[in-house]
Amino acid sequence: MAMKLKANERLVCVGQTALRAPDGTPLPAVPLYKIVDASEVGAECSGNLTTGESGLYDDIAAVFGQKFKQYVDGVEAAGAGSLGGAK
Repeated sequence: MAMKLKANERLVCVGQTALRAPDGTPLPAVPLYKIVDASEVGAECSGNLTTGESGLYDDIAAVFGQKFKQYVDGVEAAGAGSLGGAK
């Protein structure tokens, strides 16, 4: 179904779904989009995330960064040497 977006609307990809043919064989994945107000789309994310999603993305990146630092510190404390090469 084709439709025209209003001037203040944007499409944001929210995921993919796998379809199946009537006989049960898998078909290619199809992206799913939602229509959002253009003001909700963060420019720093090339239009793929809304402003709220962008903040969440930054928050989870900080958590992953802290966990990786904890891992690196643990490896070094255990005497395994640097992570990048053999001892």
